[in-house]
Amino acid sequence: MDRIAIVGLGPIGASLALALRKSGLSDTKIVGTDGSRERLSAASKAEVVDDTTRNVRSAVEGARLVIITSPITEFREILRAIGPNLDKEAVVTETGSNKVQALQSAEELLPERIGFVAGRPLLKRAPDDAAGPDGSIFHGIDYCLVPGRSAPPSSVSVVTSMVEAIGARPLFLDPHEHDSYAAAMSHLPMVLSSAFVTATSDSNGWREMHKVASTEFATLSDLSSDDPVDTEATIRANPEALVHWIDQMIAELRTYRDEITSDGTELLDRLIRAWENQARWEAGTVVPDDGPGLHSTGVTLASTMLGERLANRYREITSGDEKKSDPWKYKRKR
Repeated sequence: MDRIAIVGLGPIGASLALALRKSGLSDTKIVGTDGSRERLSAASKAEVVDDTTRNVRSAVEGARLVIITSPITEFREILRAIGPNLDKEAVVTETGSNKVQALQSAEELLPERIGFVAGRPLLKRAPDDAAGPDGSIFHGIDYCLVPGRSAPPSSVSVVTSMVEAIGARPLFLDPHEHDSYAAAMSHLPMVLSSAFVTATSDSNGWREMHKVASTEFATLSDLSSDDPVDTEATIRANPEALVHWIDQMIAELRTYRDEITSDGTELLDRLIRAWENQARWEAGTVVPDDGPGLHSTGVTLASTMLGERLANRYREITSGDEKKSDPWKYKRKR
């Protein structure tokens, strides 16, 4: 019987375990380990794994595949702990957002015989802690894979098969390429979220102002609620690229500031461009598809694929005389 060990049963780890269990893997045992008794208990009750243990060393013994989903602050400690207990043909992967650092740590701390493939699910929605593990969050997403320099083809094949089993698409990237992109797409939002909270909560009017904080505040401040120690370690791992994107954001905010105080159309143009680019990203149409479009599929299919908000936009744009309009092009109000 094959054995898969998942180290870390937080929202991502538990959801990944559930996705693997529902993928129909035959003759495979999934073992979960975590330092938290509460997470172990929750995983057992939700039946996302076949067995649980707090001992990470025993969890990985005999495992063909080890998936580390723990925070970056625990990664090196975990590698040190599991190295001597790994099977000679074991494959190790992880789900963090810093690939250069992960590969360097694996090369330093894992035995040479172990195949290491860095990985990361590029989720478009996070699992809901209150609702519990959700294996569907991996369906149709890109899953970044960055093989280590000494990883044999068989190791890459094992992790690729895992990615495909949970319904995701393998996306192979160079580690430096990935980290430069992650600085903009993942780490910059962390900084912006925390900066937004400190800018508002440190103001003299915070005691009164916080009373009108609503969904907008909750949405933008959400990332600041992550563990500060883990966040610091994540954003310090690639400082040069992140500082570049912070400078880009400062320049963009200055442009918005100037346009807000002007009477021209530049602000609306910029807001429309943001609306269109976000809609295309959400719908997966950033890169134009030369195949059949969605225009003839109707609102029901649009609702299923794109979500209610974009389906409503699709309905609005394709009504009347504008059925051939680009559904991701904002229709200006007259």
